[in-house]
Amino acid sequence: MNVDTVTMPRAAHEAAAEEPAASFADGLLAPRGDVRWADEGRRLAVGLGLASLFGAAIGLRHGGLAIMAHAAGVPLGILAVALVAVPAFGIVLALANAPIDAATLGRATARAAAKGGLILGGLAPAAVLYVVTVEDAITVSVVGFGGLILAGAIALRSFASELREPLRAATAGAQMAMTLALPAFLFFTAALAVRVWWLALPILTGAR
Repeated sequence: MNVDTVTMPRAAHEAAAEEPAASFADGLLAPRGDVRWADEGRRLAVGLGLASLFGAAIGLRHGGLAIMAHAAGVPLGILAVALVAVPAFGIVLALANAPIDAATLGRATARAAAKGGLILGGLAPAAVLYVVTVEDAITVSVVGFGGLILAGAIALRSFASELREPLRAATAGAQMAMTLALPAFLFFTAALAVRVWWLALPILTGAR
């Protein structure tokens, strides 16, 4: 028997054992070569699912149907941005002749949603403890919106960072247009998400 046929699989197995396993966050956020819509769709879905954990956590203040309503309301703000704001921004990119295609825009959106979802999912246990122990409704509203704004800010920063490198290859005119369009888009995105959360999360607005 050839010695190589025995030693090579064993060497490959040992190398794989020595390689550290990727974390959940790394597997969720790390780009994997060319953009595949199925992968980006799963990434977006996981981000929405993690965000729903935060919604369920703040919904525990009233319990019952409020848990499900708030679990749906938090990811709804992210989904509104992905379905309304991002396509509109894609039209602006096309009009400005920016070198950003739909695949790049989709990956930026999915990774931003995943990062925001990771933040909200991580804050969910603390939110549970807070909303069920604090009696002051105003304080709960401030803390709840604070978590949403923190996650939203990180998601928007991720989205802008994803597009920074492709925009460097744009013409001077396209770069000038994006200097104005990108901040306007980020402001519109933040306003849209906050508006959806304001309407969809009655616990944080004091409504019952």
